[in-house]
Amino acid sequence: MTDEIVLAKIDAFVEELKAEGVTDIVIAAGNDGGFFSVKYAGDYRGISYLAMSSLMNIMFDSMQEIALGLKEDGRTDYGE
Repeated sequence: MTDEIVLAKIDAFVEELKAEGVTDIVIAAGNDGGFFSVKYAGDYRGISYLAMSSLMNIMFDSMQEIALGLKEDGRTDYGE
């Protein structure tokens, strides 16, 4: 799928959400080929809150995965 098609799908989805009454929207997309896009619509305060909340949730989830990985594998004792 080309970048233009992905962007068109994102734009169409944002318009669908607006039609359903969603007022603040933040969408980010990317792939291994270097494509990166961020689309946002709405009040800057609401968008900022959504973006920061997403960042925090992603950080907490990644930290939880790291902690679970250490719990399963244990810690290696490199002491003498």
